[in-house]
Amino acid sequence: MKKIVSLIVFIAALVWTWNVIHTSQAVGFETHSGIQVKLAELIENTLATKKPHAKDLSITRLWTESLGDNKVRAVFAYKFIDTTEGGEALEQVIEGEAILHREPSESANVDKWTLQSVKTTNDIVVFTEGSTITPGEEAPDSAQTPAPTATPAPTGAPHK
Repeated sequence: MKKIVSLIVFIAALVWTWNVIHTSQAVGFETHSGIQVKLAELIENTLATKKPHAKDLSITRLWTESLGDNKVRAVFAYKFIDTTEGGEALEQVIEGEAILHREPSESANVDKWTLQSVKTTNDIVVFTEGSTITPGEEAPDSAQTPAPTATPAPTGAPHK
């Protein structure tokens, strides 16, 4: 009896692994790769238009995962060097994610993916040159504008 049960469990496991390996994915590897390439180009173009003085763009993380037959989630992180108005260089790191939705297309072999939402989840600024602040020094504007003083709160008689 024990041999029959173990044989049935073995055959069930064999059939299950066969089905897992030979099942086609809803979104293929080529589609994931294409989405990643297009998203990297979109990041580069957007950065070039919004921050024309940015340099040394580096996409540090970019991967996609299927959320269903018609949805893909893309997670990205990139960094670049930007200069402030004072000429100081700073490194900016931006992380985020995007949700893409498959739209019906006229051609059967071409998928059309549209961005449903893009949100940044983390924005880090790293200054390359620090500012020195010493105690006792006043900023140029703080000498002209006095700091507001707090007025004491009225105290009432104790209640009995």
